[in-house]
Amino acid sequence: MTAVAVLDCVGIQDLARTPLGGGKSALDRVLDKVRGMEGVDRIVLVSDRDIPESPVPVVRVPGPGSRPFLDALSSFHAGTDGRDALIRIRGDAPFFDPALAARMLADFRRYRAEYFFADGFPAGVAPEILSPRILPALRLLAEKAPEPLGEEGLFPVIQKDINSFDLETEISRVDLREHRLSLTCDTRRNRMACERLLALGADDADSILDLVPANLGILRTLPAFASLQVTGGCPQACSYCPYPRFGGDILARRDFMPLDRYARLMEEISEFCGDAVIDLSLWGEPSRYPDFPALVKSTLRHRGLSLIVETSGLGWDDDAVEKTAALADGRMDWIVSLDETEGSAYERLRGPGFEEALARTETLMRLFPGRVHVQAVRMRENEDHLEAFYRGWKARTENVIIQKYDSFCGSLPDRSVADLSPLDRRPCWHLARDLVVLLDGSVPVCRECWAPGIPEGAEFLGNVFEEGLAALWSKGESWFD
Repeated sequence: MTAVAVLDCVGIQDLARTPLGGGKSALDRVLDKVRGMEGVDRIVLVSDRDIPESPVPVVRVPGPGSRPFLDALSSFHAGTDGRDALIRIRGDAPFFDPALAARMLADFRRYRAEYFFADGFPAGVAPEILSPRILPALRLLAEKAPEPLGEEGLFPVIQKDINSFDLETEISRVDLREHRLSLTCDTRRNRMACERLLALGADDADSILDLVPANLGILRTLPAFASLQVTGGCPQACSYCPYPRFGGDILARRDFMPLDRYARLMEEISEFCGDAVIDLSLWGEPSRYPDFPALVKSTLRHRGLSLIVETSGLGWDDDAVEKTAALADGRMDWIVSLDETEGSAYERLRGPGFEEALARTETLMRLFPGRVHVQAVRMRENEDHLEAFYRGWKARTENVIIQKYDSFCGSLPDRSVADLSPLDRRPCWHLARDLVVLLDGSVPVCRECWAPGIPEGAEFLGNVFEEGLAALWSKGESWFD
């Protein structure tokens, strides 16, 4: 029995095709490793673009998505008698481990699995292995709910009818999931982590499992998430929010970040990070921005940036929302904070506006299908209604968020229902990935630092409009260390 190695190069970036760490590119490294794998008698590269001078056959697909990829697998697998396994390998993963893949392939056959995956490893280290006989079923599942292939590969497709397949798992001896590490060359952040590991001598899965926990500084590369305050005012003074404590008369405030400053910040984030998620608004209500569509346009003109808008659902102008929908380009999500199932309980937590918030949620769900998330913060005050909230909205959308209560380092009363803090404290991944910018350009160490000296010892790194993003990000290194 033999196997087909499928190099997934759909959406592959130039970062994966340029020299890495002074040596070969990520794609060339993967090809070299796959060529040396025993039991693999065919290598195929699947891509949505031309791969000049590819040493192996290239199968073109129309674009990203699980269904086109599965169609490609079906097309070239037809008539390949004796090949019992398809091994999906990311083409931008320089630390793909062929020894780990061979061990997984042996277990795949030993246990007669239909789908074999790894758990606990960083993305890119281990492959996925599937039996050709489940391709028709997977294609049907992918057709019903098309979605691009992400770090989890084909598992989200399998998950839609998981009991219909025989699954086996390779468990990592060190669980690195909490670090959210992707050893791929698809973004500048991930490529930087790969370069750092190469410099430390990493070569295979075992070395990575040893090196990462001992060198957590490699995790802090570039910002992935920028939480920005663009307005000073808010239509509600929520009982569980610290902003009314330090924001002055937030119900009356109408100040905002000037558009030219915001546009300059977007330029800098795009140039420094390459890609990032922009979250509006850290404090204040984004509906109070005088020209919200202009903010959206200034953000999405950069192809690597996407938007999340966190809103109460109050104060929006219908025309502004319609114009925003025309600009969204599939790179914009909404989170509407509702917290409760009925008006009186909602008002105790947030203040008036329940009916308007519900109506705005309906409008957003119509204009941004599949991109609107309803959210409730779990705390003692709404615990009795939370199941009804979840079930009611889950019947309408998959996008329901139950967020744990945040006391902002003890500066607010403890309203949490359960203590979810880890037994062993680890470096905060927010410090490794998040950038926080206030209305005037001030950059605190993190979002928990909502005023100078709160929590005790916290400080601001500086002002992004005066010192620049790169300098301030470098200043934050010591906090993560």
